[in-house]
Amino acid sequence: KKKQELRLMVGERYRDLIDAADSIVNMRKCALSIQEELHHMQDSCDVHALKRSVRAQVNEDNKGTKDEKKHHLYSSAAQIKLLVDVPEQIWRSLESHKYLNASRLYLIAKLVYKNLQAHNDDSPFNVSVTFPVVQRQWDAVSHFKSQILQKARQYLKITDQSEQSLAETLCAIMLLDDVTKKDVFQSCLDRRTSVLLQLLEKSTTKDVKFLTEQFKDMIHIIRSTVFHVGLVFIRTGDELSLFESYLNQLQQGFSVQEDNLQTPSSLISPRDSKVSLTRLYSPTANIHLLMRYLPGSIQTFTPFLHMSGPRGDFTQDDIRERMNGWFDYIVQSFQEKLGMLLSKVVHARDLNELRKNIWDILKEDESSKEEEKSAVKKHPSKVHRTSLGFILNIQRTAWSWSSACNLVFHKSFSIWHDLLRQGFNKRFQDIIKSSFEELSNQPGKLLRNRLYKLDKSNHEERHLGKFIWAHDSIFSNTKIQENVASIFKQRIENLVTAQTSYVNDAKIAFENNLRDIREDMEPVFALINNRTDELFYDKFHGRLFEVHSDTEELSEFFQETLMISVTSYRNQLNSLIEEVDTLEKTQENKTIPENNAKRLLIGRISQTIAYESAVLPSLLQPTTGRDKPNDFNSRLSSAPDPRLVNLRHLLMDVYFSAHKPWMRWITDNAREVVSEMLIKSPWNEENIQTLVTMQDKANSNDSEGEKINLPSQPSNKIMKSLFDICQELNRVGSPTLHENIIRELFTTLSLNIFENYKVFTSDTENFAKVTEKGAIQILFDVKFLRKVFEGCWSLDIDNEFDDDIKAHQEKEEMFNQILKAIKQKIDPIDLVVFEPYLNKNVERHYIRSSIMLGLLFQLNPKITDMRRKGVALQDYHNIMAIVPQAARFTLLPISHRSNKKTKV
Repeated sequence: KKKQELRLMVGERYRDLIDAADSIVNMRKCALSIQEELHHMQDSCDVHALKRSVRAQVNEDNKGTKDEKKHHLYSSAAQIKLLVDVPEQIWRSLESHKYLNASRLYLIAKLVYKNLQAHNDDSPFNVSVTFPVVQRQWDAVSHFKSQILQKARQYLKITDQSEQSLAETLCAIMLLDDVTKKDVFQSCLDRRTSVLLQLLEKSTTKDVKFLTEQFKDMIHIIRSTVFHVGLVFIRTGDELSLFESYLNQLQQGFSVQEDNLQTPSSLISPRDSKVSLTRLYSPTANIHLLMRYLPGSIQTFTPFLHMSGPRGDFTQDDIRERMNGWFDYIVQSFQEKLGMLLSKVVHARDLNELRKNIWDILKEDESSKEEEKSAVKKHPSKVHRTSLGFILNIQRTAWSWSSACNLVFHKSFSIWHDLLRQGFNKRFQDIIKSSFEELSNQPGKLLRNRLYKLDKSNHEERHLGKFIWAHDSIFSNTKIQENVASIFKQRIENLVTAQTSYVNDAKIAFENNLRDIREDMEPVFALINNRTDELFYDKFHGRLFEVHSDTEELSEFFQETLMISVTSYRNQLNSLIEEVDTLEKTQENKTIPENNAKRLLIGRISQTIAYESAVLPSLLQPTTGRDKPNDFNSRLSSAPDPRLVNLRHLLMDVYFSAHKPWMRWITDNAREVVSEMLIKSPWNEENIQTLVTMQDKANSNDSEGEKINLPSQPSNKIMKSLFDICQELNRVGSPTLHENIIRELFTTLSLNIFENYKVFTSDTENFAKVTEKGAIQILFDVKFLRKVFEGCWSLDIDNEFDDDIKAHQEKEEMFNQILKAIKQKIDPIDLVVFEPYLNKNVERHYIRSSIMLGLLFQLNPKITDMRRKGVALQDYHNIMAIVPQAARFTLLPISHRSNKKTKV
């Protein structure tokens, strides 16, 4: 404003200077004329000269010179009045966004200024000299052109305007900027596209409400653009489009006929009335009083517009071609930039809520594709007066989105399917991936540092037997305020399954991660009340937004990602085992127990995840269905899912591989002990354990009979080795060991031990030193070991695999070879006599060892059957009867012998 005032002030001073110079020149002319008049004064005093001047004056009055001057003065005054009132009128038009009025006012002001500046010899005075205000006023008006164009172009971005307002704004730009219909059409699309891209690229918040409003604005821009193009540029039938109607009226002149609805537009003549020009000014300007004094060039002024020719042609096909190009561009823009906008939404439930809000906005447009089967409905005609003053007979059409797209694009256009659907599905997949990435990396983050803490010998992971049977630890961490019963129950479950703090932490972290993912994804797969939203499922059966297909694809992707994530979790557990193996190669043998504890910890975590996880099976259940949608809380079916079985096998592979070094370590130790015993023991009478004298029943007449000394227990080192194995089994938590681990361990142990016996019996030099008594002890040891490992040596009746049958035959053959070699050291006749007693001693010691070596008997048949009839309490090896047993509670499965005397 200050610049404008300065410019006006400088212009006024400059004009004053010019006026002063002109005045000086005029003074000089006046002086010369005075001098000339003085010269002719003498002649003027002549009577004849006076008479001639009087006659000339009379002739001038007759010609009407005064009327002509008066006419020129009124015409100039009317034009100056128009010029003076223009700035205020333009400002009012700009404030009310009537840019067509503003542009016409500017063009009239420009025409008035040119008329006033034009020099005419017949004019009685020079307007520019006589009225300096003309130039100053034009200087105040001239800058409005750029402002009108700038504001008009900016107003094209506004979507909340009527089609008449848009058409007038486009006409205003054509009037002032000398552009064609193609140019203004493209300018309108560019402005709308720029606003749309600004909203699309604006991603400063993750609030669902804010994003909903943002998507609502983008959808509104797209819809309004399509509807505006259809209402402003597209012809309906043989009628001109709204934009063409405005342009044709402007071509007929600024003045139109009086409002007469019965007068055809072809009969309108711009000279018949001056109504249109008076509408440009406010009533307070009283322009109607000046209309008769305005020159005809102003009253009949017609602006130039590019309506024809190479530049002016703009057909309906051109419009549709440009709209299809615009459609392809915004589709590409959404494909490239929608992901960045949605990346601010990090939770699936928020993204699902945003998607439902968009569905609420688009449901009317999308449903029109299902319902738009009939002709377009039309409302009665409505008369509308434009700002130009002419009448529009508007046929209001109830356009649906589908019909508008068919009219503008000649094809269907779905905002959801073409612009948003792919981006939302991609973002759902990205959220699923990012959610499972944390699960995949969990073992390394949670366990790597904890494994180094197992070097301490008193750590609970180093002795699970103490952990399981430490009863005082059940309530160690329980607070009084908490639910003692639930804590006690949970603690008992952890003890039974040997879930130490590390294992339990890994399980809880795994479960919490999966539970968070399930709670986040649950609204996507199963909406309220275990049903798809009634608005979209019941009414439209999922066809509206392809709810079913998208949900099913996301469900499949979710479960595939879950499989990949759990597999990655298992791979990281394997990597931790490999790290322990690599570190063990550089360490001494003293670190083997610590490394075994680390591997077994990893194996137990893998086993716990495989079978103790409650969330993992539920996530692999079907989550969608057309007939009956399910949710994540559906119960497990009777048959486990094949994918769950596969995952459990993968996790159990880690469990089995983690136990192999431990089993190899136990086997090697046992083999070394047995090998050293066989080679270094003297195997004579001194080495025979606690002899038991048996009476030979063959000679029944001899009351004393023949006494035979037989071993009653295995060698001490054998018992010590077996007991060490039981201690190790107890240390690693034998109740939690998998049956396959136990079977493989016992099988490997027995094979290695008997392999030592086979090598020993095959060694002629060492085996030759064995006496007959020593051979009897070795025979007892072998039979006892065979009895201990009976469960893993026996062949399952239902086993039909050839490899297992062959392996069993090889083991039996090896055992028979050992027995044959040992029996060759014993007198055959004596062997026949005492072998039954020896077998009975083996059986008796096997029963007596069931407590001490019970962990080695897990695969063997039960030692006794309490339901067996005819067996009294006195027949058990570890029970001594004190008093006769009464036959009480006869229904209980207890056998009694009441007909014999008590023995002490």
